[in-house]
Amino acid sequence: MLERLEKYKQELEKARGKRAEWDAKVKALEKKVSEEEKTTIHEMVKAADLSPEQLSRLIAYSKSHIPGDMPVEEIIKEGADTVPASHINDLEEVTEDEE
Repeated sequence: MLERLEKYKQELEKARGKRAEWDAKVKALEKKVSEEEKTTIHEMVKAADLSPEQLSRLIAYSKSHIPGDMPVEEIIKEGADTVPASHINDLEEVTEDEE
């Protein structure tokens, strides 16, 4: 009976060791994924030649509009003349919600 108990204790310790290894592996992979996502986003923004302000406008606009509703060039331009009046209120509401 004590032999079985010792066997179970050994198996438990072995399983805990494997769990610690897998937890470390998961954490390392999550870090790699996060870094790669950040790099990918940075490269996309750089390739699109967007300023932080333009990117902010694009993201705010896209939260409340379907893709293709308006050309990106129109969205990122400064000034109300470039955004149709029907979209200005939507754009302002989104940016106010973020604050």
